[in-house]
Amino acid sequence: MKELSAFRLFALFLVVLSVCSGVPSAQRLSKKHYEDPHNGYRFKAPDDWVVVPPQADARERGLTVQMDGDNRIMTVDGRTFQWKPDLKVMRLEYPKLPEELEVAPGSDETTDEEAGEGGDEKSEERKELEAMYKAALSRMGIQYILAVTVGGARGLDFENPDKDEELKARNKLVGRHRSWIADGNYFKYLIDVYEFELEDAKVVMVYTVAEKDAKKWRRIFKSSAKSFEAIERERTLEYEEGGTYEDIIAYHEELTTRTPGWRVIPTPSERFLIKTSSDNSKFINEVIERLEMSRDLYEEDFPPPNPITDVSVVRICSTAEEFHSYGGTSGGTAGWFSPRTAELVLFDFRATDRNATYAVMSHEAFHQYCHYLFDRSEAHRWFDEGHGDYYGGAKFTRGRAKITPKMPGGLNRLSVIKGMVQRDEQVPLKRHLNFSHGQWQNQGPSGVSCYAQSWSVIYMLRRGSLGDVSRKLWKKEYADIIPNYVTTLQRGFREAYAAILEERETEAKFDGRELTEDELNITSDDLGGGVKEQIWADAMEASWGQIDLDEFEENWLNFVRKDL
Repeated sequence: MKELSAFRLFALFLVVLSVCSGVPSAQRLSKKHYEDPHNGYRFKAPDDWVVVPPQADARERGLTVQMDGDNRIMTVDGRTFQWKPDLKVMRLEYPKLPEELEVAPGSDETTDEEAGEGGDEKSEERKELEAMYKAALSRMGIQYILAVTVGGARGLDFENPDKDEELKARNKLVGRHRSWIADGNYFKYLIDVYEFELEDAKVVMVYTVAEKDAKKWRRIFKSSAKSFEAIERERTLEYEEGGTYEDIIAYHEELTTRTPGWRVIPTPSERFLIKTSSDNSKFINEVIERLEMSRDLYEEDFPPPNPITDVSVVRICSTAEEFHSYGGTSGGTAGWFSPRTAELVLFDFRATDRNATYAVMSHEAFHQYCHYLFDRSEAHRWFDEGHGDYYGGAKFTRGRAKITPKMPGGLNRLSVIKGMVQRDEQVPLKRHLNFSHGQWQNQGPSGVSCYAQSWSVIYMLRRGSLGDVSRKLWKKEYADIIPNYVTTLQRGFREAYAAILEERETEAKFDGRELTEDELNITSDDLGGGVKEQIWADAMEASWGQIDLDEFEENWLNFVRKDL
């Protein structure tokens, strides 16, 4: 159930925008400003638009806020979809001047001698560089801006917008207004862009709406942009690796002040941090209690070689609609964990069955735990998703999680695997266990077959290690499969990362510099030349390679038929 893409909003936008079946109601601006003192601006958004927090990686690329209008029903070739007009705001800081030019000549930190020796030339050089840097940012391709805000646009002539004009906003602030009509899969849509040059950054507002409704929305978009004004910036807290739990809480609390309705909640163990828009304290407390019990279970089954000091961020949306707006997902997604941001995202299944929330929570929280267990690396899907569903079947009683073979509602894998085996639809284990992520996800015959098959293998291995599988079907060497796999995987990634770090340190020493924070942060994305595949192969040989796989497969099939 991983959702790895942080910028799926545009893809969803292309699917759902189309020819509108109705006429949009009259639009007006909110009476109140949306204020962001941390980024130094405020403006009035269209009335009743909902503020959606940007994901962490989008925020790092400059996105400060996104807002959605009401759902609208659209029809394309007889198919009905929903779409929302939206706004995304970016803040692009000007490049920092070189250190030797940071202090202007004549300031308190400049000596009289320095000021008298070519001070005027240095001052001119500083001015020229300032102008050059600002110009460079002003020329920053609209491609980058649209990639962050709407995921890009096909067939767009970026140099020749349909409209390009000056815009006068509040307090005599002059901005630039450009717009394009872009092609989607089923429709055309408006991209309306307003840019404002502030003292230390450029702020860009990107509005989008279906072309059919563009005429009715252009006016409100322009009014919203004209209400934009710069305000005094407040000091922003920086996130530092290794900070105290209180420091991390304070950092995230500051972020949530930019998104009305959200709050940060600490947890007793300090292993988690909850960010939520839900005002149901009883539900949130229940989630926290079950998160803590789930983590206890993971640590019992997979003791970390070193203490995990990272704080796991868990975002809980109050509704499915809010959840999908945040992640750009559709109705088939019930929760996700992003390795890029290390954030687990859930929503309250209050309209159906909250047990589904808890099951998805335990599943995705295992992915989050493995992210740290394997030093931000990856395991095979049979291990990762199989265990996710294994823990998703946990029932929580008397302060402890107990594993069962059933998950609630449509998440249940038991009936799926039994039906697959009965119809002989399972994939041979030699292929299933060695599949790449893409092969595993698309093995069929249904979209959940891969989950059901991996879950049943993990369930047999874990229950057999506890003595809960018939001796006729269980061999003592089966108990070593998971431990050997994990140990070899951990060692392989650890050694590969150490080799990369040593190489980077050597290069940095040769250049006479220290490694940057980014260079120190090594992940599986830095592994090249088939290194990850070799680590996976070694882990498979150390585990499944030590048993008779054909015999195990027959025992597993009989386990599914008779014992599950």
